Amino acid sequence: MNDIQNILDEIFPFVESLLKEYGEFYPISAVVNIEQKVKHIILEEDEENDFPKSTSVIAEIKKELRCRKNEFLAIAIFYDVKVKEEQTDAIAVFVEHKKEMEAYTFYYPYELIDNDLVFGKSWKVVETIQIFEN
Repeated sequence: MNDIQNILDEIFPFVESLLKEYGEFYPISAVVNIEQKVKHIILEEDEENDFPKSTSVIAEIKKELRCRKNEFLAIAIFYDVKVKEEQTDAIAVFVEHKKEMEAYTFYYPYELIDNDLVFGKSWKVVETIQIFEN
């Protein structure tokens, strides 16, 4: 899981800055490539839709990751959610690791108070492999 931790360590501060500046963010993705470097995965902009739904952005990210899965050891997709059961906003991070064949979604609940993020207790949910499936 070190690869996933490396992604979290590198990308989480960027996500935090987006939340502090804009109060929200579009889904973003990062990977650990086969050279063991953390890299952002950038999608081409949809010129027909300036404000796509997050679900369609996540679907496009997953499609891109599946097409290029042989280039990666681990992937992560960061997105902003409202968790109804917990009545909170949260940063959700869907992660998969190729060698361990594990997938999780980590939830980091937060409140934005006076332009500062206050985090609650995080949790994870075991998921089905979606990118590195055979």
